[in-house]
Amino acid sequence: MEAYKEWVRRNRLWLSSIESLANTMTWFLPERLTSSELAPEALSTMVGLVTVMNEHIVATAPEISSTEFQVRPPEDPTFPWPLLLSVVKEVEVLVEMSSEHFLGRDQKWTPVAVVEALKAFMRLLVLHKSGYKMLIDGGETLNREEKPESSHCDVLGKSQIRGATPSSSNQPRAIQAMNKYRNNVGTRPSWLVAKPVATPPPPPPTQHFEPKSSAPIRKFKILGEVLLILRPFLYVMMIRRHGLRSWRPWLSALAIDATGMAILYGSTLFPDYVFGNKSIPRCVPSKQEKNEITRRQVLWALYLMRSPFFDLYTQ
Repeated sequence: MEAYKEWVRRNRLWLSSIESLANTMTWFLPERLTSSELAPEALSTMVGLVTVMNEHIVATAPEISSTEFQVRPPEDPTFPWPLLLSVVKEVEVLVEMSSEHFLGRDQKWTPVAVVEALKAFMRLLVLHKSGYKMLIDGGETLNREEKPESSHCDVLGKSQIRGATPSSSNQPRAIQAMNKYRNNVGTRPSWLVAKPVATPPPPPPTQHFEPKSSAPIRKFKILGEVLLILRPFLYVMMIRRHGLRSWRPWLSALAIDATGMAILYGSTLFPDYVFGNKSIPRCVPSKQEKNEITRRQVLWALYLMRSPFFDLYTQ
């Protein structure tokens, strides 16, 4: 197994091209080899699983330090939940098509709901283990990028903390001059040195802490992430109950998505307007989180391709 891992890591670019070509070739199988769609979908799923495993092998490669010439282990030695999420995502289409083939169009939603429930459970687990950070690619990619140093979404700056010592640039010039004179007084002649005066003890070191104002923002963001995680499962359950041509599943999923995105925007970019307190600092998302927000916005176009909107308008 180790030899295969080393081979994959050395030839990852070549393997990526081969996997893309194999995935493309599966589109030509239905007309030439079989009349059923399960066989090409099964083959496409197998190619996808091999791709997921190879990407995981490349991503978990130990890093070699150029200064110490030592091999460092991967950062996250725990169970690879993002890998399992990617595996389930590759299999879900095959499960849906197999359920429709063997159980019928109306009875296929129960296995699909089980798969969506499993995905929601794993995403909630990833959300908890990541410290309730924003999920990247539905939890398949770890949110490792740190926020900018100027971000005040979790910790207030020194000037906003009670008891913080002001910097020298904020002190009056007269006080700075007196401090400079006191520091240089030891170099003067003894007859110029005044009687020593007891100096007060230095202030205790400033401790940074999470302000109370950020606690509701954190809970608000967690609520938005949980809603977006549960939305696919609730959508399938609504279809299972009301049917695919009903407007209730479509409108319910749209409402949950809109609520989750509104919570995300409100708690991240406009917390002062949401909570009615202008002293609450804004949380600056990282570059990875900005890309995730853009990806979620693009996914809204899929509502144009879902029934019954697609059957009545898009088509």
